[in-house]
Amino acid sequence: MKKIIAGLVIGIVLMGAAPVAKAADAGGAAILSAVMPGCGEWYNRGWKGAFPWVECIGGHICPCIMLSSVLDAVNGNTDDGLRIDFWSAPSK
Repeated sequence: MKKIIAGLVIGIVLMGAAPVAKAADAGGAAILSAVMPGCGEWYNRGWKGAFPWVECIGGHICPCIMLSSVLDAVNGNTDDGLRIDFWSAPSK
């Protein structure tokens, strides 16, 4: 049990240090969007603005929204709009 609590504390500390990162990277943004859709774009904006609730909830319901969120985050997009046209390439 102590190892689990220590792991959670270390994870929380590392997540708290994430906004201090110097530059957004594509790998980190992709992982964030894969876990919570919309967070990769939010990370690319420097954690500014409101949390992307609609994209996050929609991404957990529809895998296509999650995939488009990951692709947008990898391409460095910072918009908070929900992209519905999954067949088109993300625009910068």
